[in-house]
Amino acid sequence: MNSVGAIWKKHEITRNVKEVQYFFYSQAFADGLRTAVAILLPALIGSYTNHFDTGLTISLGAMCVSLTDSPGPILNKRNGMLFCAAFVFLVVLITGFARLNPYIMGLEVVLITFFFSMFTVYGARATSVGNAVVLAMVLSMDKPLPLNGVFLHAALVLAVAFFICC
Repeated sequence: MNSVGAIWKKHEITRNVKEVQYFFYSQAFADGLRTAVAILLPALIGSYTNHFDTGLTISLGAMCVSLTDSPGPILNKRNGMLFCAAFVFLVVLITGFARLNPYIMGLEVVLITFFFSMFTVYGARATSVGNAVVLAMVLSMDKPLPLNGVFLHAALVLAVAFFICC
């Protein structure tokens, strides 16, 4: 009986090792590693070079776009991430200018939140696009920027999105 139990235990360990190997060679692990590097690396490099704000802005774009990376056909994943990058860029740009007037900022919050919450009608991927855009708006609405820095800020948010999409 002991030898049968030992063989069964050895078989169980071998199976567990194979499952771990399959995980490390899977597409899910590669996608997760790529996303983690795309989010963390800009902030770390920015911190190392005393440009932490710039690195954090780039990481914001990576984080928002990575929220839309859900399982499914590669074409749908890429299109969802590209649409998310474009919407995030536009909303961060609008937020940068609307931030100067509290009434316009309030109107923007209501309109953007309503419009992108309507994306829930189109499924999980579209919902995550809407959530990512609203998150980008909220995280960029308090950042004090001069008028000439709004375009740079929006471009930095967009910068790493293409790395994640491709």
